[in-house]
Amino acid sequence: MPGYPENTMTGQEVERRALLTPVLLLLLAERQGHGYELVQRLGAFGCGDADQAHVYRLLRGMESSGEVTSHWHASESGPARRVYAITQQGAMNLALWFVRLGELHGTLHLFLERYVQLEDVGGRAGRDGGSPRVGTRPPDHARPSDHSRPPDHMRRMRK
Repeated sequence: MPGYPENTMTGQEVERRALLTPVLLLLLAERQGHGYELVQRLGAFGCGDADQAHVYRLLRGMESSGEVTSHWHASESGPARRVYAITQQGAMNLALWFVRLGELHGTLHLFLERYVQLEDVGGRAGRDGGSPRVGTRPPDHARPSDHSRPPDHMRRMRK
Protein backbone atom coordinates (compact mmCIF):
# COMPACT_ATOMS: atom_id res chain seq x y z
CA MET A 1 0.00 0.00 0.00
CA PRO A 2 1.47 3.38 -0.89
CA GLY A 3 2.74 5.38 2.05
CA TYR A 4 2.66 2.46 4.48
CA PRO A 5 5.47 0.14 5.56
CA GLU A 6 5.22 -3.30 4.01
CA ASN A 7 4.56 -4.99 7.36
CA THR A 8 1.50 -2.81 8.06
CA MET A 9 -1.79 -4.70 8.13
CA THR A 10 -4.61 -3.73 5.80
CA GLY A 11 -7.83 -2.34 7.23
CA GLN A 12 -9.55 -5.67 6.63
CA GLU A 13 -6.83 -7.53 8.55
CA VAL A 14 -7.12 -5.11 11.47
CA GLU A 15 -10.91 -5.54 11.52
CA ARG A 16 -10.63 -9.33 11.52
CA ARG A 17 -8.04 -9.28 14.30
CA ALA A 18 -10.32 -7.06 16.36
CA LEU A 19 -13.05 -9.70 16.12
CA LEU A 20 -10.87 -12.65 17.12
CA THR A 21 -11.51 -12.23 20.85
CA PRO A 22 -15.32 -12.40 20.69
CA VAL A 23 -15.17 -15.17 18.09
CA LEU A 24 -12.80 -17.24 20.26
CA LEU A 25 -15.11 -16.70 23.25
CA LEU A 26 -18.06 -17.87 21.15
CA LEU A 27 -16.20 -20.94 19.91
CA LEU A 28 -15.25 -21.83 23.49
CA ALA A 29 -18.83 -21.26 24.67
CA GLU A 30 -19.90 -23.81 22.03
CA ARG A 31 -17.28 -26.31 23.20
CA GLN A 32 -13.78 -26.36 24.61
CA GLY A 33 -10.86 -26.90 22.28
CA HIS A 34 -7.12 -26.82 21.85
CA GLY A 35 -5.35 -24.00 20.06
CA TYR A 36 -4.86 -25.60 16.66
CA GLU A 37 -8.48 -26.77 16.59
CA LEU A 38 -9.67 -23.26 17.46
CA VAL A 39 -7.59 -21.82 14.62
CA GLN A 40 -9.29 -24.29 12.26
CA ARG A 41 -12.74 -23.39 13.59
CA LEU A 42 -12.02 -19.70 12.95
CA GLY A 43 -12.33 -20.49 9.24
CA ALA A 44 -16.12 -20.48 9.51
CA PHE A 45 -15.85 -16.79 10.43
CA GLY A 46 -13.59 -15.87 7.52
CA CYS A 47 -10.51 -15.97 9.74
CA GLY A 48 -9.05 -19.23 8.46
CA ASP A 49 -5.82 -17.46 7.64
CA ALA A 50 -5.44 -16.07 11.18
CA ASP A 51 -1.87 -16.05 12.44
CA GLN A 52 -1.60 -19.02 14.81
CA ALA A 53 0.94 -17.26 17.00
CA HIS A 54 -1.47 -14.32 17.40
CA VAL A 55 -4.33 -16.68 18.32
CA TYR A 56 -2.15 -18.36 20.97
CA ARG A 57 -1.12 -14.95 22.37
CA LEU A 58 -4.80 -13.96 22.55
CA LEU A 59 -5.68 -17.18 24.35
CA ARG A 60 -2.88 -16.65 26.89
CA GLY A 61 -4.05 -13.07 27.44
CA MET A 62 -7.65 -14.25 27.81
CA GLU A 63 -6.45 -16.77 30.38
CA SER A 64 -4.53 -14.07 32.27
CA SER A 65 -7.65 -11.89 32.37
CA GLY A 66 -9.80 -14.78 33.61
CA GLU A 67 -11.92 -15.22 30.47
CA VAL A 68 -10.66 -18.75 29.77
CA THR A 69 -8.93 -21.55 31.60
CA SER A 70 -6.69 -24.22 30.19
CA HIS A 71 -5.36 -27.60 31.12
CA TRP A 72 -3.04 -30.10 29.49
CA HIS A 73 -4.72 -33.09 27.89
CA ALA A 74 -2.57 -36.12 27.17
CA SER A 75 -3.19 -37.70 23.80
CA GLU A 76 -2.79 -41.36 22.92
CA SER A 77 -1.40 -40.33 19.55
CA GLY A 78 0.87 -37.31 19.69
CA PRO A 79 1.93 -34.76 22.24
CA ALA A 80 -0.22 -33.39 25.04
CA ARG A 81 -2.34 -30.41 24.05
CA ARG A 82 -3.45 -27.39 26.03
CA VAL A 83 -7.25 -27.40 26.00
CA TYR A 84 -9.10 -24.12 26.58
CA ALA A 85 -12.53 -23.60 28.13
CA ILE A 86 -14.58 -20.45 28.75
CA THR A 87 -15.06 -19.22 32.32
CA GLN A 88 -17.99 -17.39 33.90
CA GLN A 89 -16.09 -14.12 33.35
CA GLY A 90 -15.57 -15.08 29.70
CA ALA A 91 -19.28 -15.85 29.32
CA MET A 92 -20.16 -12.42 30.75
CA ASN A 93 -17.70 -10.73 28.39
CA LEU A 94 -19.15 -12.72 25.48
CA ALA A 95 -22.60 -11.34 26.39
CA LEU A 96 -21.15 -7.81 26.35
CA TRP A 97 -19.62 -8.50 22.93
CA PHE A 98 -23.04 -9.69 21.76
CA VAL A 99 -24.55 -6.32 22.72
CA ARG A 100 -21.70 -4.29 21.17
CA LEU A 101 -21.70 -6.30 17.96
CA GLY A 102 -25.49 -6.06 17.77
CA GLU A 103 -25.19 -2.28 17.87
CA LEU A 104 -22.48 -2.41 15.21
CA HIS A 105 -24.68 -4.72 13.12
CA GLY A 106 -27.37 -2.02 13.04
CA THR A 107 -24.84 0.57 11.88
CA LEU A 108 -23.42 -1.77 9.23
CA HIS A 109 -26.90 -2.70 8.02
CA LEU A 110 -27.79 0.96 7.58
CA PHE A 111 -24.52 1.56 5.72
CA LEU A 112 -25.14 -1.39 3.37
CA GLU A 113 -28.74 -0.35 2.72
CA ARG A 114 -27.67 3.16 1.80
CA TYR A 115 -24.75 1.92 -0.30
CA VAL A 116 -26.96 -0.25 -2.53
CA GLN A 117 -29.28 2.73 -3.02
CA LEU A 118 -26.51 4.86 -4.50
CA GLU A 119 -27.08 5.56 -8.15
CA ASP A 120 -23.45 6.25 -8.97
CA VAL A 121 -21.03 4.53 -6.63
CA GLY A 122 -17.95 5.79 -8.45
CA GLY A 123 -18.92 9.44 -8.15
CA ARG A 124 -18.20 9.97 -11.84
CA ALA A 125 -19.68 13.11 -13.33
CA GLY A 126 -22.09 12.94 -16.25
CA ARG A 127 -20.96 13.63 -19.81
CA ASP A 128 -21.74 17.27 -19.37
CA GLY A 129 -19.33 17.48 -16.43
CA GLY A 130 -22.17 18.15 -14.03
CA SER A 131 -23.65 15.95 -11.43
CA PRO A 132 -23.22 12.20 -11.49
CA ARG A 133 -25.37 10.29 -13.95
CA VAL A 134 -28.51 8.74 -12.61
CA GLY A 135 -28.79 4.98 -12.94
CA THR A 136 -25.14 4.24 -13.70
CA ARG A 137 -23.64 1.03 -12.48
CA PRO A 138 -20.82 0.89 -9.93
CA PRO A 139 -17.34 0.78 -11.44
CA ASP A 140 -15.91 -2.67 -12.09
CA HIS A 141 -13.71 -2.57 -8.99
CA ALA A 142 -16.78 -2.00 -6.78
CA ARG A 143 -18.66 -5.02 -8.13
CA PRO A 144 -17.92 -8.63 -7.20
CA SER A 145 -15.33 -10.12 -9.53
CA ASP A 146 -17.34 -13.28 -10.12
CA HIS A 147 -20.78 -13.01 -11.64
CA SER A 148 -22.47 -15.17 -9.02
CA ARG A 149 -25.47 -14.02 -7.06
CA PRO A 150 -24.91 -11.31 -4.44
CA PRO A 151 -24.83 -12.40 -0.79
CA ASP A 152 -28.20 -12.93 0.90
CA HIS A 153 -28.02 -9.72 2.93
CA MET A 154 -27.45 -7.70 -0.25
CA ARG A 155 -30.37 -9.36 -2.08
CA ARG A 156 -32.71 -8.69 0.88
CA MET A 157 -31.76 -5.02 0.94
CA ARG A 158 -32.50 -4.56 -2.76
CA LYS A 159 -36.08 -5.75 -2.38
